[in-house]
Amino acid sequence: MARPADLDLVAHLPSHPRYLQFVRALAGEGASVAGFSDDERSRIELAVVEGFTNVIRHAYHDAHDRPVEVRVQVTGDRLRVVLDDHGTFVDPSRIASRPLEEVRPGGLGVHLMKTTMDVVDYRRNEHGGTTLTLEKRRDGGEGAQR
Repeated sequence: MARPADLDLVAHLPSHPRYLQFVRALAGEGASVAGFSDDERSRIELAVVEGFTNVIRHAYHDAHDRPVEVRVQVTGDRLRVVLDDHGTFVDPSRIASRPLEEVRPGGLGVHLMKTTMDVVDYRRNEHGGTTLTLEKRRDGGEGAQR
């Protein structure tokens, strides 16, 4: 039998950039409860904020009034953050970071998520949108899955 979660937070937010700090705080609290160092916590916060930003930009095409569910779960040394939207499905085969040698703003969010988290998984959900699952284990996990 699976053990109960140490933490299970769910927030229903609009797709507005004003909530980025709140999303960062939720991710940070989950990282702290899971026992990650301050440095790891900061990287996890950035990865989750990038995921939320991508929902605003790509799933909702910068609309700021659409629903996003943010779930933060901690079980033992595992942190899972799930972002669920009702927007345009983001096909994982079409998601790519720009080359790192191209010095310009933007385009590195997916790279940041994949190098920080052990699991970065995009799935079409029952709303026709995207469910992004970001997961990290304190022991390093098995390497990033996409």
